[in-house]
Amino acid sequence: MNAPVDLADRPDVAPELRLVPHAFRRTFGRSAAGVWYAPGVLRLLGGLVRVPGRWGAIVAGDRRDDGLLELVSVNRPAERALLPSDEVPAWASPVQGVGGGATLMCSVDLPQGSGLSAGPALRTAVGLALRELAGVAFEDEPVVPLDLPGQRLLVVDTRVRRVEPQRERPFVRDTDDLGAALTAYHHAQDPDPEQDVVVRAAVRAGARGASLLVDPPGRPAVALVDADLVPAVKRAVTAAAALPPRYLTISTAP
Repeated sequence: MNAPVDLADRPDVAPELRLVPHAFRRTFGRSAAGVWYAPGVLRLLGGLVRVPGRWGAIVAGDRRDDGLLELVSVNRPAERALLPSDEVPAWASPVQGVGGGATLMCSVDLPQGSGLSAGPALRTAVGLALRELAGVAFEDEPVVPLDLPGQRLLVVDTRVRRVEPQRERPFVRDTDDLGAALTAYHHAQDPDPEQDVVVRAAVRAGARGASLLVDPPGRPAVALVDADLVPAVKRAVTAAAALPPRYLTISTAP
């Protein structure tokens, strides 16, 4: 009987998914039992609408029998975490409180606070791994596919990071117009100045609507933009912002 091919060596697996089990094998000297992926999620209107992005978190690893959760980061290999513990590196903090025994190599291709909930994506990916490896119960929140052909969600990472929490006020959506709802949501919140600048510049440049995003420690924002206006909105926001923003564009058509 032929031995199973290591995930890191399988040509039918996407390169970005092979990278993490390869790093696991290089670090621990053995093959990973599996690889799991969770997308970063754009939380619109205070979480009333949750849209997956193309970027997220990937973990690969195997089971531990001692009940401990060992985490290593592809990006920060020297900052290992062994949970539960009172000393957890910042990159692994979203996983605190997740129980189950496993050793996992982790990769997150978005910084925390950039607008697509990178921390929750890591927590979800780890939860999926533990559910399969250790039989730990885990349920993820559903995401919503949008059907707005010809439009894009333009996520703006202002690159501002603050330790102060950003309070989210309750919001009731009273329109099916997503652009109008985004702007109404923004005005119902207490935005930082950087988020206000983005929203005003995007709307003036032709966006259908825009709002802040609550994704600590960052102060990101999002705009709903017709596809042909995305370059113009980016230029307007960049010209108005104090720091050159980073952008991610998400399709709104399934």
